[in-house]
Amino acid sequence: MTETEILAEAQVQEDIGLIQRISERDSRAYQAFYEKYSGLIYASISNVLNDHHDTEDVMQEVLVQLWNKAHLYEPRKGKPLTWLTTMARNRAIDRIRSKQRRSKLNDDFEIENKGVQPEFDESGHELLVSKERDSILLRAVSKLNPDQKEAIELAYFSGLTQAEVAERLREPLGTVKARIRRGVNRLETLVKAKLV
Repeated sequence: MTETEILAEAQVQEDIGLIQRISERDSRAYQAFYEKYSGLIYASISNVLNDHHDTEDVMQEVLVQLWNKAHLYEPRKGKPLTWLTTMARNRAIDRIRSKQRRSKLNDDFEIENKGVQPEFDESGHELLVSKERDSILLRAVSKLNPDQKEAIELAYFSGLTQAEVAERLREPLGTVKARIRRGVNRLETLVKAKLV
Protein backbone atom coordinates (compact mmCIF):
# COMPACT_ATOMS: atom_id res chain seq x y z
CA MET A 1 0.00 0.00 0.00
CA THR A 2 1.17 3.49 -0.77
CA GLU A 3 1.24 6.20 1.87
CA THR A 4 -1.79 7.86 0.22
CA GLU A 5 -3.75 4.60 0.34
CA ILE A 6 -2.80 4.07 3.98
CA LEU A 7 -4.00 7.61 4.85
CA ALA A 8 -7.23 7.11 2.90
CA GLU A 9 -7.92 3.83 4.70
CA ALA A 10 -7.21 5.46 8.07
CA GLN A 11 -9.68 8.20 7.14
CA VAL A 12 -12.36 5.63 6.28
CA GLN A 13 -11.78 3.81 9.57
CA GLU A 14 -12.05 7.10 11.47
CA ASP A 15 -15.36 7.85 9.68
CA ILE A 16 -16.67 4.36 10.46
CA GLY A 17 -15.83 5.00 14.11
CA LEU A 18 -17.73 8.32 14.02
CA ILE A 19 -20.80 6.65 12.49
CA GLN A 20 -20.64 3.93 15.14
CA ARG A 21 -20.52 6.55 17.89
CA ILE A 22 -23.37 8.51 16.27
CA SER A 23 -25.45 5.33 16.31
CA GLU A 24 -24.81 5.26 20.07
CA ARG A 25 -26.14 8.86 20.28
CA ASP A 26 -22.73 10.50 20.73
CA SER A 27 -23.38 14.18 19.90
CA ARG A 28 -19.64 14.99 19.74
CA ALA A 29 -19.15 12.38 17.02
CA TYR A 30 -22.17 13.82 15.19
CA GLN A 31 -20.70 17.32 15.42
CA ALA A 32 -17.31 16.10 14.20
CA PHE A 33 -18.88 14.33 11.22
CA TYR A 34 -20.99 17.42 10.48
CA GLU A 35 -17.99 19.76 10.55
CA LYS A 36 -16.01 17.41 8.35
CA TYR A 37 -18.61 16.74 5.65
CA SER A 38 -21.50 19.23 5.82
CA GLY A 39 -20.10 21.31 2.95
CA LEU A 40 -19.77 18.26 0.71
CA ILE A 41 -23.26 17.01 1.61
CA TYR A 42 -24.74 20.46 0.97
CA ALA A 43 -23.00 20.64 -2.41
CA SER A 44 -24.24 17.18 -3.46
CA ILE A 45 -27.84 18.16 -2.61
CA SER A 46 -27.51 21.59 -4.26
CA ASN A 47 -26.18 20.01 -7.47
CA VAL A 48 -29.44 18.05 -7.76
CA LEU A 49 -31.93 20.71 -6.62
CA ASN A 50 -30.29 23.98 -7.67
CA ASP A 51 -32.52 25.79 -5.15
CA HIS A 52 -31.14 27.25 -1.90
CA HIS A 53 -34.35 26.89 0.15
CA ASP A 54 -35.00 23.28 -0.90
CA THR A 55 -31.32 22.43 -0.43
CA GLU A 56 -31.40 23.67 3.16
CA ASP A 57 -34.60 21.71 3.85
CA VAL A 58 -33.18 18.49 2.41
CA MET A 59 -29.87 19.08 4.21
CA GLN A 60 -31.79 19.21 7.49
CA GLU A 61 -33.66 16.01 6.61
CA VAL A 62 -30.38 14.24 5.79
CA LEU A 63 -28.79 15.34 9.05
CA VAL A 64 -31.79 14.06 11.00
CA GLN A 65 -31.61 10.84 9.01
CA LEU A 66 -27.89 10.53 9.86
CA TRP A 67 -28.70 10.84 13.56
CA ASN A 68 -31.65 8.43 13.42
CA LYS A 69 -30.29 5.84 10.98
CA ALA A 70 -26.58 5.67 11.74
CA HIS A 71 -27.19 2.20 13.23
CA LEU A 72 -28.21 0.97 9.75
CA TYR A 73 -24.83 1.76 8.21
CA GLU A 74 -22.89 -1.37 7.17
CA PRO A 75 -19.14 -0.85 6.52
CA ARG A 76 -18.94 -3.83 4.13
CA LYS A 77 -21.38 -2.04 1.76
CA GLY A 78 -19.27 1.08 1.31
CA LYS A 79 -17.57 4.06 2.90
CA PRO A 80 -19.51 6.27 5.33
CA LEU A 81 -19.20 9.30 3.08
CA THR A 82 -20.53 7.33 0.09
CA TRP A 83 -23.45 6.11 2.22
CA LEU A 84 -24.29 9.64 3.34
CA THR A 85 -23.93 11.35 -0.05
CA THR A 86 -26.09 8.63 -1.62
CA MET A 87 -28.69 9.24 1.09
CA ALA A 88 -28.48 13.00 0.41
CA ARG A 89 -28.81 12.57 -3.34
CA ASN A 90 -31.80 10.22 -2.94
CA ARG A 91 -33.50 12.70 -0.61
CA ALA A 92 -32.93 15.48 -3.13
CA ILE A 93 -34.41 13.37 -5.94
CA ASP A 94 -37.38 12.51 -3.70
CA ARG A 95 -37.91 16.25 -3.15
CA ILE A 96 -38.00 16.88 -6.90
CA ARG A 97 -40.45 14.03 -7.46
CA SER A 98 -42.67 15.20 -4.62
CA LYS A 99 -42.82 18.73 -6.02
CA GLN A 100 -43.55 17.37 -9.50
CA ARG A 101 -46.41 15.20 -8.18
CA ARG A 102 -47.98 18.10 -6.28
CA SER A 103 -47.59 20.36 -9.30
CA LYS A 104 -49.12 17.75 -11.63
CA LEU A 105 -52.09 17.19 -9.32
CA ASN A 106 -52.67 20.95 -9.15
CA ASP A 107 -52.25 21.34 -12.91
CA ASP A 108 -54.60 18.43 -13.65
CA PHE A 109 -57.20 19.87 -11.32
CA GLU A 110 -56.86 23.33 -12.89
CA ILE A 111 -57.18 21.91 -16.42
CA GLU A 112 -60.30 19.97 -15.41
CA ASN A 113 -61.88 23.14 -14.09
CA LYS A 114 -60.98 25.60 -16.86
CA GLY A 115 -64.47 25.22 -18.34
CA VAL A 116 -66.03 26.36 -15.07
CA GLN A 117 -64.21 29.73 -15.20
CA PRO A 118 -64.89 31.99 -18.17
CA GLU A 119 -62.11 34.56 -18.75
CA PHE A 120 -64.37 37.53 -17.93
CA ASP A 121 -65.27 36.43 -14.40
CA GLU A 122 -64.79 39.02 -11.71
CA SER A 123 -62.32 38.30 -8.93
CA GLY A 124 -65.08 37.80 -6.33
CA HIS A 125 -66.72 35.22 -8.54
CA GLU A 126 -63.37 33.53 -9.17
CA LEU A 127 -62.88 33.28 -5.43
CA LEU A 128 -66.26 31.57 -5.03
CA VAL A 129 -65.46 29.17 -7.87
CA SER A 130 -62.08 28.39 -6.31
CA LYS A 131 -63.69 27.68 -2.93
CA GLU A 132 -66.28 25.46 -4.61
CA ARG A 133 -63.52 23.48 -6.35
CA ASP A 134 -61.67 23.06 -3.06
CA SER A 135 -64.89 21.90 -1.46
CA ILE A 136 -65.52 19.40 -4.28
CA LEU A 137 -62.00 18.02 -3.94
CA LEU A 138 -62.25 17.70 -0.14
CA ARG A 139 -65.63 15.94 -0.42
CA ALA A 140 -64.16 13.61 -3.05
CA VAL A 141 -61.16 12.81 -0.81
CA SER A 142 -63.54 12.04 2.08
CA LYS A 143 -65.25 9.40 -0.12
CA LEU A 144 -62.06 7.41 -0.68
CA ASN A 145 -61.57 4.22 1.30
CA PRO A 146 -59.53 4.87 4.48
CA ASP A 147 -56.28 3.37 3.12
CA GLN A 148 -56.41 5.42 -0.09
CA LYS A 149 -57.44 8.57 1.77
CA GLU A 150 -54.54 8.28 4.21
CA ALA A 151 -51.99 7.64 1.44
CA ILE A 152 -53.32 10.52 -0.72
CA GLU A 153 -53.35 12.96 2.20
CA LEU A 154 -49.77 12.09 3.17
CA ALA A 155 -48.48 12.26 -0.41
CA TYR A 156 -50.31 15.31 -1.70
CA PHE A 157 -51.33 17.37 1.30
CA SER A 158 -48.39 16.64 3.60
CA GLY A 159 -45.89 16.55 0.72
CA LEU A 160 -44.28 13.22 1.61
CA THR A 161 -42.64 11.08 -1.04
CA GLN A 162 -44.15 7.67 -1.73
CA ALA A 163 -41.20 6.09 0.07
CA GLU A 164 -41.83 8.30 3.12
CA VAL A 165 -45.54 7.42 3.02
CA ALA A 166 -44.63 3.72 2.92
CA GLU A 167 -42.28 4.18 5.87
CA ARG A 168 -44.88 6.15 7.85
CA LEU A 169 -47.62 3.59 7.18
CA ARG A 170 -45.23 0.63 7.60
CA GLU A 171 -46.44 -0.77 4.27
CA PRO A 172 -44.49 -1.99 1.23
CA LEU A 173 -43.72 0.75 -1.29
CA GLY A 174 -45.61 -1.10 -4.05
CA THR A 175 -48.74 -1.23 -1.89
CA VAL A 176 -48.56 2.50 -1.22
CA LYS A 177 -48.00 3.31 -4.91
CA ALA A 178 -51.03 1.22 -5.86
CA ARG A 179 -53.20 2.91 -3.21
CA ILE A 180 -52.18 6.36 -4.39
CA ARG A 181 -52.74 5.47 -8.05
CA ARG A 182 -56.18 3.97 -7.35
CA GLY A 183 -57.04 6.90 -5.08
CA VAL A 184 -56.09 9.48 -7.72
CA ASN A 185 -58.14 7.59 -10.34
CA ARG A 186 -61.13 7.51 -7.99
CA LEU A 187 -60.72 11.23 -7.21
CA GLU A 188 -60.68 12.01 -10.91
CA THR A 189 -63.94 10.11 -11.39
CA LEU A 190 -65.58 11.76 -8.36
CA VAL A 191 -64.47 15.28 -9.29
CA LYS A 192 -65.57 14.90 -12.93
CA ALA A 193 -68.98 13.68 -11.80
CA LYS A 194 -69.41 16.80 -9.65
CA LEU A 195 -68.35 19.18 -12.43
CA VAL A 196 -70.49 17.73 -15.21
